[in-house]
Amino acid sequence: MHPRPDMNKEEAFVSEFAVRKIDKGHFVELYYWMNTGLKEALFLYSTRDDEGLIPSKQDGATVWISTTASKPSKHVVPDRFLLPIDFAQAVPHIVAALEECDWPNQHVIMMARFWAAIMMHRYWNSNDQIAQRALMIYQEEQQRARHNAIALGNGAWDLSIVNDTVLSCQSVSHIASKWH
Repeated sequence: MHPRPDMNKEEAFVSEFAVRKIDKGHFVELYYWMNTGLKEALFLYSTRDDEGLIPSKQDGATVWISTTASKPSKHVVPDRFLLPIDFAQAVPHIVAALEECDWPNQHVIMMARFWAAIMMHRYWNSNDQIAQRALMIYQEEQQRARHNAIALGNGAWDLSIVNDTVLSCQSVSHIASKWH
């Protein structure tokens, strides 16, 4: 038996800027894959008249990229401030983008497991908003740190294993920052 074919296969139109960053293996905010970010990218694409090109360095060579690929959105919401619904909307889109950018399969699977672990964590459905915020801060900081470690050549770790000690420290740190 095989699964029922998907009759509602919608292509997500993602910001050129975000695709360029993810293609390079850089950290990029999940905002670009939220419904809001996807609508913004589609709107900007359909209304832009700026087809200008600018030079960019890539692997030591100069390449020409569109000006829109060089500009971040003015409306980006940092991952730490995402609502659970926005996060959940973004994950399937970014996983598809990782696959389309030919990320190694083990990295795509690790990222998918990481985001699944975030959504399965006990803080995800907590009534405690500080715990939920700590989870989003943890997700953002771990993802940024891993991308930075890769860029520095220090290697990286398996994000799919949520470190509750680090997460608890972020909860305490978040509470402390609220009071100062």
